[in-house]
Amino acid sequence: MEFRFDPQSYSGLDRLGRIALSKTFHMREFLYSEIAVHYKIRNVPTNVGVAVQAGSRLCQNLLEPLQDAFGRIHVRSGYRSREVNRAGVEKHGCAIDNDGFHTWDFPTSSGRGIGAVACISIPFVSEKVLKKEANDMAIAWWILDHLADWSCLEFFATSPHGDELTFNIGWHERPMQTINSWRGGPRNLGKSIPAADERKRQWQALVQNK
Repeated sequence: MEFRFDPQSYSGLDRLGRIALSKTFHMREFLYSEIAVHYKIRNVPTNVGVAVQAGSRLCQNLLEPLQDAFGRIHVRSGYRSREVNRAGVEKHGCAIDNDGFHTWDFPTSSGRGIGAVACISIPFVSEKVLKKEANDMAIAWWILDHLADWSCLEFFATSPHGDELTFNIGWHERPMQTINSWRGGPRNLGKSIPAADERKRQWQALVQNK
């Protein structure tokens, strides 16, 4: 994809934000960053075409089906420029190498090609989990059984606000298919995936009454 505008200019930034990545998601909602705002760093891609290509696959193949199944998605963190990520590394413990993950406009250094990751929460899922009406990993098993193009899932410990289940979900040209969780201590769930009938039992509790 080639875009003939300068995202560093106001008009270019306006055009960047209006790019549709899928039926209901636009680039603008993935550009907001508390780190960028607080430290006054512009959070715009260097390679717009690559960012849009990767972000479109994330939204079309993963976020839209999730939203169709469970209702509105809350994007907690999306795109991060290398400059924003550098500030996150220095001050907030972000991953040192986010190329092909939150930094959508550069391919991964691990040979996975281009990719895009977003940190999201889904209010319906959060409510079910916090009410203990569903297991906190039920959404992971639903994704595993219903979405073919996922590459990585990472679940975070309960936030200080305690009102949402947040997790990273990512797409890559060459999927990793890793599932990790920091809820209750670090766990590599990719090595202990339940059998199909147990996965179904868990996500059926999640979708009940939807």
